[in-house]
Amino acid sequence: MAIRRAAVTLGLVTLLLVQAAAQNGNATWVSWARANHYPVSTVQSLDGDTFADLQFFRTVLQDRRIVQLGESGHGVAEFNHAKVRLIKFLHEQLGYDVIAFESGLYECYAANQNAALTAVMLMRSCIFGVWHTNEVLPLFEYIKATQGTAHPLTLAGFDTQISSSLGIASRPQLFADLVRIVDPSRAAQTATTDQQHISGVSTAGSSYATANEPRLTEFYGGLELLFQEHRAALQQALPGTELPKVGERAAYSMLRYLEQLRAGLGARPDPAETGGAIRDFGMANNLSFLADDLYRDRKIMVWAHNFHIRHDNAATTSIQPTMGRWIRERFRDQLYTIGLYMDQGTAAQNNRVVYSINPALRTRWNG
Repeated sequence: MAIRRAAVTLGLVTLLLVQAAAQNGNATWVSWARANHYPVSTVQSLDGDTFADLQFFRTVLQDRRIVQLGESGHGVAEFNHAKVRLIKFLHEQLGYDVIAFESGLYECYAANQNAALTAVMLMRSCIFGVWHTNEVLPLFEYIKATQGTAHPLTLAGFDTQISSSLGIASRPQLFADLVRIVDPSRAAQTATTDQQHISGVSTAGSSYATANEPRLTEFYGGLELLFQEHRAALQQALPGTELPKVGERAAYSMLRYLEQLRAGLGARPDPAETGGAIRDFGMANNLSFLADDLYRDRKIMVWAHNFHIRHDNAATTSIQPTMGRWIRERFRDQLYTIGLYMDQGTAAQNNRVVYSINPALRTRWNG
């Protein structure tokens, strides 16, 4: 698949929230916003960028270990530009050295470990295709440029879903290698079953997973339990690596994915039991795993949709609890969340169907 330009052009980059507040007569909010805003000169990262307009983040992010970077739509050119620039600044000047995407946990880990990948292949082996754009590619070129330096930028993922057919291709072999350490008789069948699942999903989509859900749930549940019971033996056999931990989380992720699909088959009156809520809870657990275990004591940036990182989505009209709720509860004192929103222009759905963004109502005001 060719790298494409995001199918988006925004008429305005800056949200005119102050004008909208003035329209609604919220004088107190307008006054606060005028006194506390920070102008940002550009969203694009340029050669020789000193990030002079972003220095206020040194105070804002003091003692914050996890920074969530949201977006109100995937594949938005200006969002991608802004995030790439923010990531470079946070990495170069504030010491954040892990970028975790709303993409498959296993795929992104495996891609990060493969130093032979080009920037394009690194991107395609990790993140969902909606971000395979010209605006995001410079981030992966930057990641590649930092490899081998004293301060590499680590690529990670926290989604329970499969985001890359390229990146997931090595998972059956990892599962087999881990199983072989503790139960050699099961190794070959483990690789075969996982490969069948990957192939089935790639050709038949979620219908394959739902049709085979009982068998696959038993398989991945047994795999996760096996890895849990033999953590010490696996780590002793593979000293200095994180492969046992990643294998266990990969099995966990498949269980959550199957649970998500099963929940989507019928009505679920409880918002916390919908497929989306199950996915978000799984993503929260995977992100917690990155922060508490795999990259303990390292500073992490999170790339995801605003919907997933919102601190209290259950209080909105969508009702469903999302990842941000659990991340806020677990890491509140270490957490800072930035949401990017559109004011007007056009954007595209994940299927690339373009839709319009109606401008917010606003009035003229002096200031």
